Amino acid sequence: MAARHQGPDLAGLNVVLPRTPDRASAMVRELQDCGASVTLMPLIDFQFPADTALLDRALNSLKAGRFAWVVFTSVTTVRAVTRRCAALGICPVALVPADTRIAAVGAGTRQALEEVGFDIDFLPDTDQSARGLAASWPDPSGSDPEGGDLRVLLPQADIADPSLHEALTALGWEVRAVTAYCTVDYPATGVRFTPAVTGGGLLDPEAFAASAPAGRRAVVLTSPSIARRFVRRCVPVPAGTLLVAIGDSTAARMRELGAGPDAVAKQPTPAGIAHALSVAMSTGPTP
Repeated sequence: MAARHQGPDLAGLNVVLPRTPDRASAMVRELQDCGASVTLMPLIDFQFPADTALLDRALNSLKAGRFAWVVFTSVTTVRAVTRRCAALGICPVALVPADTRIAAVGAGTRQALEEVGFDIDFLPDTDQSARGLAASWPDPSGSDPEGGDLRVLLPQADIADPSLHEALTALGWEVRAVTAYCTVDYPATGVRFTPAVTGGGLLDPEAFAASAPAGRRAVVLTSPSIARRFVRRCVPVPAGTLLVAIGDSTAARMRELGAGPDAVAKQPTPAGIAHALSVAMSTGPTP
């Protein structure tokens, strides 16, 4: 007999995830295992910057061993970098020299890197976010007592929060941030690097605002940029809809926009989201 799923009971809950299928599979699986039904409503997409010269130079410098660390803050960053490597004729596993260390922001990013063939040197223990990464980052004197190269490569989104860059710089590291991809409205019209969405079954914002399921419905907002687009395209939110944030930065943006949240995940993981949805179900929508 198969083991019973240990997550919270989400039976009867209709969950809307504003992600494309390639970025939602683990969360969909977790929520369905908890008894929820899940619908995808993509709001953002990703594409390369119009000019990739700065990114290309940074990747070539990384391959040449000119950085002590490279930091990956999302699965999307991993995909953008590996896709750009292919365009440059660089084998992804050859991109990072043996003596350059690799940091990942969380378990999902670590898995994406390991699937490429990278070994991870650093991952936050508890707060798996950019904030947690900065808070637990090694001091330069302890990490490099000989006073050698302190350069860190930080490939990131065009709209990335500057807090990680600022925190590492304040610790004494020399951080080179470079735009690896741009966040745009779904669907992207430029050179995209994520899998194309095929088939139907996706919910569009207009249909979301105009309809309501038979049971309870919740929306999980998974980034500040998604929160902004959700408010722009889906407000007024149908009455009774629960709004859940994946983490504190998304929750802060939602509050700024006057859109909840009804619960905030303690960890930005599928299990963390499931527990936050359970909390929202027990407390109900914010008045």
